Amino acid sequence: MLFRPIRNRKLDNWHLKTSTSRLWIRYNDERVSLPENILELLRVFNVGDLKAQLKTQLKIKGDIAIRSGSDSLEESKLVTELFNTEDNAYEITVEGNDNEGEEKEYGSNIENIETNRIEDAFQIGYQGTVLETFYSRLKQFHNEWHKQIKPYAPYLTIIQNSGSGKTRLVGELRTKGVYVLYICKRQQNSSGYPASTPYVQQIFEKIRDYKFGLLLSEGVKLIKNNNWSEEQFWNLQIKAEHENIRTQFWKNVLESVESLSQQSNLLSNKNFIKSLFDKNEAEILVVCCIDEAHELLGKISTTSEETFFVRWRRQIRNIMWNGFFNILLSTNGKIGNFLPPEIRDTRSARTHQYYLFPAYLDVHTIDALARLAPSGNSYNHQRTLYLGIPLWGSLAQAGVDLTNVLHLASQKIRNFSNKQKDHLANLACMSCSFALEISPRIAEVEMLIASHMATAIGVSPDRTELLCTYPSDPILASGALKGIVEVGFEDCLDTLLEQFSRGVVEAGERGELVSRILFLEAYIRAVEISQESPITYLEKVPLPLFLKTLCKGMDEKLVNLLIKMGLDQAEIGFNHWTSLLASNKSYVRKGGQKHLSEVLVKEAYHRHTAIKMPILFPVIDHVIPFKYPQGYGIISIQNKNAKTTKYKDSDVPILVNPVSAFADNNFDGIILGIYIDIGAGNFPKIMIKEIDSIKRRNRPAVSNKAIYIQHINSFNCKKEIRERLSKVLFTSPWPLDTRWSMINEENPLDREKAIKSFLPLVFKQERSLANDWHL
Repeated sequence: MLFRPIRNRKLDNWHLKTSTSRLWIRYNDERVSLPENILELLRVFNVGDLKAQLKTQLKIKGDIAIRSGSDSLEESKLVTELFNTEDNAYEITVEGNDNEGEEKEYGSNIENIETNRIEDAFQIGYQGTVLETFYSRLKQFHNEWHKQIKPYAPYLTIIQNSGSGKTRLVGELRTKGVYVLYICKRQQNSSGYPASTPYVQQIFEKIRDYKFGLLLSEGVKLIKNNNWSEEQFWNLQIKAEHENIRTQFWKNVLESVESLSQQSNLLSNKNFIKSLFDKNEAEILVVCCIDEAHELLGKISTTSEETFFVRWRRQIRNIMWNGFFNILLSTNGKIGNFLPPEIRDTRSARTHQYYLFPAYLDVHTIDALARLAPSGNSYNHQRTLYLGIPLWGSLAQAGVDLTNVLHLASQKIRNFSNKQKDHLANLACMSCSFALEISPRIAEVEMLIASHMATAIGVSPDRTELLCTYPSDPILASGALKGIVEVGFEDCLDTLLEQFSRGVVEAGERGELVSRILFLEAYIRAVEISQESPITYLEKVPLPLFLKTLCKGMDEKLVNLLIKMGLDQAEIGFNHWTSLLASNKSYVRKGGQKHLSEVLVKEAYHRHTAIKMPILFPVIDHVIPFKYPQGYGIISIQNKNAKTTKYKDSDVPILVNPVSAFADNNFDGIILGIYIDIGAGNFPKIMIKEIDSIKRRNRPAVSNKAIYIQHINSFNCKKEIRERLSKVLFTSPWPLDTRWSMINEENPLDREKAIKSFLPLVFKQERSLANDWHL
């Protein structure tokens, strides 16, 4: 073999020769380095040749795709245009391994959605207030740059996940009197929208040749000469019906640039833009937006280590036009100047004293289309299409049915991968469904945002840490659950254990996380029992059935309890957990405890979510809403994971008291308590607890009811799942992982997935030092 893997794979037949230019590709958890001279030896000239070699050398069955972000590289693309760095490795995905027939059936549907319907979705009226915030920030950056007090590079970078509305947000600047010159280097076989800009490769060559400023000036003059309005110019750049016009526009711009023998002095003319559009009083008149901006990270040639990005940034600093600014759009954190961190900036960035504006993340218009959803008191799973990111609701408005939208969501969150051992895809699905707390480590978080639909919510000032989350999005969560079920719960939990041991998943709330997984796994089985195919995981199920699938050997007692409480006709259903503080800012009381409200319980039921209470919230850890004929109620859950925990009957009245969950005592719904001692006792035990509260002056005696569950084996899931969840409770976080263990007779040198260390981090102690030290 002639390629070099970076982790663990034994490729004894591959021989590596040194070469300046390399192609880096990631497959599962490995990175493969392909030097230029080896590619020539193998006669690999384009992506098609490369795919054939990779399938042979890596023994991959089925068709493969080589992806840059969310786009597949087209087979005709030359490999000499693809040389990159290890941090910017392309990704191999295997197509057709699982559900091959289903993939073929849905493949054309996904393409149909993206190419034929998303243009209509782009025309849905823009909702929300994000535009005002963004425009204000854009003006702030422009004004700060124009003052020239500090030498800023004049560009704003938007980093956010796919489908979040980055392009749409920039396009809305036209309503502010801004012309948007849009450049997109999307792969030709990509299903994304808008399509790639005509002659985009030649446009990038102008960046390489230090003619980008000249290209901009000629483009702006051509806009003026055609007397287009801001609305007209934006539409001709994105609508399919105007393909010939935009092709001619860029052809004319490029010909004009070629006809000029030297750079124009217009770049230093501060009034160039203002004088052209003298009747427009807007503060910013023109922006140049480069979409799929991670393409700028490619090398300018096979003999140079310099990237298009470095040359682009160098050139725009010489453009002094008042009323002009640059915007980059990408899912890739590397283009946001916080990956790599400051200390690893390019030589150009280190040797030139200029400042970079922080990346802009506030793109999401979560629930912006909620008011377009069908109304009514009854649960309607079609309503969930208009919750979460606006992509789903826009597609629904454009006529795409729920089945196709859900399939698209399931593909997007897994980055179009159905491999069992795709750890990032598994981590993404579990993070979305189980509300995992992901450590702000750049490597994993950046990939979750770039390829797995996670939302970027914060960047550290030194650009070394990036924080992400999955906001409440029932459509994306449905896709995540589908991914978990298809790959297998056991495989996903193996991934979770590995991420715990590596420190990727924060290890603070073990018992609570195990409970969230158990409750959601019970919902999945209840849906499969009660619903006919196709299952969407947006269905409600009878509360009695849900509790039977949750608890082992308690069917009759549970039914009697629910009849006594008037809940035998209740329905329940959720496909993800939402942290209370991530649900809605209006429900957070400043300076006090973060409580539920009755309105939030209703909303949570209809958005198909359960609620994770804030860390250190007293008494209650989780709340699951349900609906019964007379109104809405909640399951109030308290978790314990300590072997010394002692249950007391006095815990029950507190657990089901409305004051424990709500800001006041005005909640009129029924509360069923569940008290879980996962780590307590040696034997499984489930009991129905009915505890009468003391009669008070203003309140009669009340019978408080709860289910007490002791030990993880009391839950009704498969043995293999319980065994893995038991390990989750006590897994040691990194670095106490066996991969870091010392070399000894029990740990052979050639074992896989081991980083050899001579430090005895994991060992068996023959004699306690406490005795020797007389402690």
